[in-house]
Amino acid sequence: MEKKQVTAFLLAAVLGVSALMTGCGDSKKKEETAGKEGGSKEFTAFMFLSGTPFNEDWEVWKEIEKETGVKLKGVVASSNSDYSTAFQNMVASGQLADIIACESTSDLEKLGKDGGMLPLNDLIDEHAPNIKKMLEEDPNFKYQATAEDGNIYNIPLGKELQSSQFYWIRQDWLDKLGLAVPTTVDELHDVLLAFKNNDPNGNGKADEIPLFDRSATSENEMGEYLALWDSSTGFYPRDGKMAFEPITENYKLAVSNLANWYKEGLIDPEIFTRGMSARDTLLSNNTGGFTHDWVSTGNYNDSLAQDVPGFNMVAVAPFADQNGNVKERERRYAECGWGISSQCKDPEALIKFMDYMFTEEGSDFMNWGIEGKTYTVDENGNKAFTEEVFNSGLAPVEYLRSLGSQYRAGYVQSADYEYATMNDAGKAANELYSSHEEWFKDAKLPDLKLSKDALDEYKSIMSGITPIVFEKLQSWVLGSGNIEAEYDDFVNELKARNIDRAIEIQQEAYDNFMKVTK
Repeated sequence: MEKKQVTAFLLAAVLGVSALMTGCGDSKKKEETAGKEGGSKEFTAFMFLSGTPFNEDWEVWKEIEKETGVKLKGVVASSNSDYSTAFQNMVASGQLADIIACESTSDLEKLGKDGGMLPLNDLIDEHAPNIKKMLEEDPNFKYQATAEDGNIYNIPLGKELQSSQFYWIRQDWLDKLGLAVPTTVDELHDVLLAFKNNDPNGNGKADEIPLFDRSATSENEMGEYLALWDSSTGFYPRDGKMAFEPITENYKLAVSNLANWYKEGLIDPEIFTRGMSARDTLLSNNTGGFTHDWVSTGNYNDSLAQDVPGFNMVAVAPFADQNGNVKERERRYAECGWGISSQCKDPEALIKFMDYMFTEEGSDFMNWGIEGKTYTVDENGNKAFTEEVFNSGLAPVEYLRSLGSQYRAGYVQSADYEYATMNDAGKAANELYSSHEEWFKDAKLPDLKLSKDALDEYKSIMSGITPIVFEKLQSWVLGSGNIEAEYDDFVNELKARNIDRAIEIQQEAYDNFMKVTK
């Protein structure tokens, strides 16, 4: 079903069909259950994570039910892995689950503005002290929760650790070549050149790929490498003024340098086509030297220990750019969580249930699982995962998800939990970046909130701009185009396609962001 069709259904579905609904989900069964002494109150739940619908039989949620007296009943068949279609079908039917979790904040906010989700502002003030505290203490959490109209339709998934990705380099290659860890973008260039020319993998072949990436594709960009010269392919505020960076001098400098690096053989010749296999392929065959990626990159120190003797990938600080500034643009923000539909008959009970997830006990269930089964607590209160978690045959987070922990819901993902799943390289990466708050002072912003009309106009403008930006970026980096000769025409083309109006829309959204987060 097309998005325009879904939007057209929203108001009719919510306002027209809701009169046929008699309660939250199966209200008769719920009332019967709630009426039993010691019984639980049942609510329906539309919840997905990574293609997996909510399963009421998960052990963790059964334990949560014991503590809260609230039982969630999933409304999506376990065989359904398509969140978008399931969400659209639910909305079109007019029969909304009591709790609705989302993959995109805009889904809940759009549904809320059309009357399908309850504004939670007053409910939080009256019945959710822990959520209220989060909103007061974490401006990024508050912004993710707050729609453009000022209402809260979504209780987000918060993050304690702020680093999403890190710069990683082969320390064993540096050691072999007698090189220091680079600290500036110019020093990085010289190190990558040495990786290319001096055979650090020792096989006698010029097969090293100094810089590689698994997220640069024909539909994506090289933001983390443009950031080496303080630029990107998107919008970015400077001194309170929003700019579209591809029409700035920093962008021209960044792309020109990347084009030179590519010509020198410092960048993977398949950088736009190798895709998600890049890391596995290039590290496993001992040819990859430097990248920007998630904490899981450090796991290769363990998995490749036997196949690549001495293999040592370490996280290093962001590099000083052409102006001497050190910053990490990529950071983690709160994500979309869950909210209460307007068809729910007992929102007070649900907001109290949601608030439980922000207590220590609720947080432990969502982060750690079940005490005695998946984790233990020592006499000092320190938690540790059991051997069951590490010996399950699954990655720790996947095993926890198989029990219902680490699921799509509003809570705070604990730093302690994340550290407990990391190897030494991953811990060192997070400790390094977490000790430098100043690196994130000018990080990339989350997706800014727009009104429906502004969003429609913005999408219309950018649909004619984004493909041109990515097409030109690739042609310039790969050498099939010449940025010096083509840049002025490129800027004029974007202006002709109304980029200045898109900047105005983003400026208004940024001003609102600053109001909410101040």
